[in-house]
Amino acid sequence: MQRVIRAFDANGVPTGAEGPPGEGIAVASTGGGFVWVEVSSPDPAGMTELGKELGLHPLAVGDATATRLHPKVRWFEQHLFIAMWEVGCASSSDELVISETFIFARPGLLVTIQRGSDTQHVDLSAVLDAAPKGLAGGVMSGVHAIVSSIIDGYVVRASLNESELEELEDQVFDETVRNDPKRIYRLRKRIGKVTRAVSTLAIAFSSNKDRLDELTAGTRDRESFIQDLIDDLAGVSQLCADQEAALHGVIATHENAIASAQGGDSRKISAIVAMLAIPAVISGLYGMNFKNLPGTNLVYGWVAIALVILLIEICAYIRLKHRGWL
Repeated sequence: MQRVIRAFDANGVPTGAEGPPGEGIAVASTGGGFVWVEVSSPDPAGMTELGKELGLHPLAVGDATATRLHPKVRWFEQHLFIAMWEVGCASSSDELVISETFIFARPGLLVTIQRGSDTQHVDLSAVLDAAPKGLAGGVMSGVHAIVSSIIDGYVVRASLNESELEELEDQVFDETVRNDPKRIYRLRKRIGKVTRAVSTLAIAFSSNKDRLDELTAGTRDRESFIQDLIDDLAGVSQLCADQEAALHGVIATHENAIASAQGGDSRKISAIVAMLAIPAVISGLYGMNFKNLPGTNLVYGWVAIALVILLIEICAYIRLKHRGWL
C-alpha cells in the first residue's frame, strides 16, 4: 500500500508541508486548512493500521477494502465517507472500465483511496492543485474538487453515449444500412455502467445536502458549489435514464425490423415454392399415364401444355408480385 501526504491551507493552496499526518491535522484544522492523505493499492492490513492512526471508522475502512462497493454517501460520528465509481475506457477497446475512489473527510483531514487500474483513475494530485483558489471551505474545497472531477468523467461518457445513440437512431430506420446488434448491446452495456455509477450517488448527495452544508462551516460560496454537484449528478442521472428509454426503443425497432425481414423472406420462399409447384403438379398428372388427358393425342400437344404452364406461371407471378410476396 502506498500513501502520499500533503497539506493545504484554508484557501486550498498547497503549503508544501509533508510528514506524518498526525502532526499536521491539528494545525491544519485550526488554521482552516487540511491534510490530504492519498492512498493507492490498499491492502486490508495497511488500511486497518491507517484507520487506527487517523481515527477512521472501522466500517468505512472495511468498505474501502471490500469487493466492489455500490456508490454511496454515509456519515459516521468521526467523518464523512463517500464511495464513488470512476468510469473510464479500457486502453485496448471501447469497453468501459470501472474503478473505485473512496473519500474520508472531516475538519482538517482528507483521505482518498483509489482501487483499480492506475491508468483509469483521475489524477487527484493534479485535480487539487488545479482547484479554484480563494474559496474558503477547508476540507470541503478538496472534497468538491475531487467529486466534481469524477462527475465530469460521467458527463463525458454520457455525452459520448448520447452521440452514438443518435447515430443508432438514424441507422435503425435507414434500410440501406445494416444494423449491427453487437454495437447496440455494447452501447446498452456502457449506458448501464454510467447509470449504476450515477443514480445511487445522485440520491445520496441530494438526501445528505444539509449535512454536507454543515461541513462547509456555513461558507456561502462553498454551499453553492455543493448544490452544483447535486445538480450535475441529477442531470447526468436523468440523461442516462432518457438514454436507456431511447435505447429500448432502438432495440424494439431493431427486433421488429428483424421480424419483418424474416416474415418477408418467408413470404418470398413460399411464393417461389408455389410457382415451382405449378409445373410439378401438371407434370405429375401427365406422368400417370391416364387415358384421354387433354392434348395427349395431338402431335404438338406438349407445346400446348407447356404454354398453359407458362401462362399459369405468369399469372401467379403477377398476383404474388402485386401482393408484395416477390
